[in-house]
Amino acid sequence: MWVKRRHHRVFSRFHRWSGRVPAGFDVDFLGTRYRTAYFTMHQSQPLERYAAPEHPPFDEEYFEWIALLEAVASAKDRFTMLELGAGWGRWSVRAAGACQQRSLPHHLIAVEAEPTHFQWLVENLRDNGVKPEDCQLIHAAVTDRDGKVGFQVGDAANSYGQSIGGSTEIEAISLRTLLRPLEFVDLIDMDVQGAEFDILAVASEVLTQKVKSVHVGTHTEQLHGDILKFFRTLGWHPHFLFQGNSADTTPWGRINFQDGTQSWLNPQLCSKDELRRARTLRNSLAWRAITVARRAVDHVAPPGTLRRRIFNATLSGLGSKYRRDPPRATRVS
Repeated sequence: MWVKRRHHRVFSRFHRWSGRVPAGFDVDFLGTRYRTAYFTMHQSQPLERYAAPEHPPFDEEYFEWIALLEAVASAKDRFTMLELGAGWGRWSVRAAGACQQRSLPHHLIAVEAEPTHFQWLVENLRDNGVKPEDCQLIHAAVTDRDGKVGFQVGDAANSYGQSIGGSTEIEAISLRTLLRPLEFVDLIDMDVQGAEFDILAVASEVLTQKVKSVHVGTHTEQLHGDILKFFRTLGWHPHFLFQGNSADTTPWGRINFQDGTQSWLNPQLCSKDELRRARTLRNSLAWRAITVARRAVDHVAPPGTLRRRIFNATLSGLGSKYRRDPPRATRVS
């Protein structure tokens, strides 16, 4: 039975946009637009049209939307954000759109390493009317130290998973360097394909001094656990904690998580009321129990052994509810 679910309360603080959308573009509920050519999985839009977009769907990015909108809604006199691994800058332009609704001055710093994606980043902010003086666009990879680094490039419209380790040498910049000239940062949004922990680990002191909130995508179970331990050691408040490559129950129904999702709030820079409202949402107790059981099985019955095959035959189906659904076939435009 289909159930209509109420959106998170922060969405009520921003109005839904409606209007004409040019051919070749799609648009979100804030009215920020992007060229559908940026990603082959996006449906092409060959005609100009009228649109009144709904709020975002209940998927793994829904939590990123909440983190962004809560950061903008709680900002005082100015909003400052870093988008690391920015791609075409969709979260930066969404931040700009949300700030414009609040008449809130903003400063957006977007860092992207892949050359074509960086060109699209520049183009996308221009398409959305973000003023050059309100943003800083940096063509570099974010790493744990400044200098040069090998990076994977190419296949821009089909993939946003390029990472450190390729044969093309590009500039590298550390989080400490990015934060040095800034007095206060409302939000860091980072998705850098596996380098997140290394980047954060060498910047713990400046993070605690200057950064109010962090939203980070995790790409392996090990990385998810390392980042979890890192922020817990700093004493930060967990907001969203969902493991990748899984499906689990949330207040907005069952959601598939391809990547892991973590959002954290800095208690030294948040008010008690902000921390109280940001209740912790994480994987269910049942999911966590099954995860612990799987680790125990891995220990007593390693994959490939007869004992493991017996376990699989006996316990098959118990964890199927928490397995991520197979990706749906999508039309390439």
